[in-house]
Amino acid sequence: MTEHKGKIGFLGLGNMGEPMAKNLIQAGYEVAVLPHRRREPAERLAALGATIVDTPKQAAENAAYVVAILPNLPEVREVVLGDNGIAMGAKPGLVLINMSTLSPSGIAQLAQQIRQNGISICDAPVSGGPSRATDGTLTIMAGADPDVFERAKPVLEVLGQNIFYTGELGTGQVAKLCNNMLGATLMAINSEVLAMGVKAGVNVGVLRDIILKSTGNNFQLEHWMVNNVLKDQYEPGFALKLMYKDIGLARDLGKEQGVPMFIGNLVHELYGQFMNTELKDADFSAVSTFYQNAANITIANGQVRHEASVEPGKVNR
Repeated sequence: MTEHKGKIGFLGLGNMGEPMAKNLIQAGYEVAVLPHRRREPAERLAALGATIVDTPKQAAENAAYVVAILPNLPEVREVVLGDNGIAMGAKPGLVLINMSTLSPSGIAQLAQQIRQNGISICDAPVSGGPSRATDGTLTIMAGADPDVFERAKPVLEVLGQNIFYTGELGTGQVAKLCNNMLGATLMAINSEVLAMGVKAGVNVGVLRDIILKSTGNNFQLEHWMVNNVLKDQYEPGFALKLMYKDIGLARDLGKEQGVPMFIGNLVHELYGQFMNTELKDADFSAVSTFYQNAANITIANGQVRHEASVEPGKVNR
């Protein structure tokens, strides 16, 4: 029988959050979950032993931790400071483990606002996508006071395999924004290169194998694109609209730090082409369709696409 390890409130049951909450249940934590747009994830977790609550306040009551993985700062602020929020239900000593990607200044400001409630924040954004959330091998970038990080570490060790302490609160977000800016850029340039090579007559499998054994090798091409671009399927994974948001946060950070963001600006503009299309909710690899439609070539098979439109939201079905 798994040892009971205490109560955790868990907020955010999307593609990442649901498997993360499941891992905490299986590790022996008493997990309270809050349904949002859909009740089904909460019910699946309840079947495993979770308790379904109606408000963030209830999720925080008698909890040692609250884990939040939500789309952006307004949602995090709402569940913390809003009516029936965490701040109303938490006992002094609660650690809020924020795993959302936010602005570094935004999370620092929130920490100041809830300090009077006796709540500490461990800012711990993640990388790895739904597959690594499922098997508990996420990369976690944690910024917090050293004692808060140590208190949060047992929870982080359930959720991730590569846990990095980045320093003071907000530095986890800095690291995450650097990573996502690079990941978004790699997806775009991989798509650009593959579309060019396939259109010019090289088989995509051969071209990919060559790059993987050469100086252009990168994680996106080796692992991520296998399940989407190379199948011409863009099921929900890490949503393109969230990547667009993260690139924007990275641009803002670069501006604050006086760092030129020439490439970042271009990548942000590219992803922005999808914000009024059906693909904004698809995996961010759908950015490849911009190149495929413009070149009228399907990277996955070298065939002409059904539509030659340059509209990024059009997909080969």
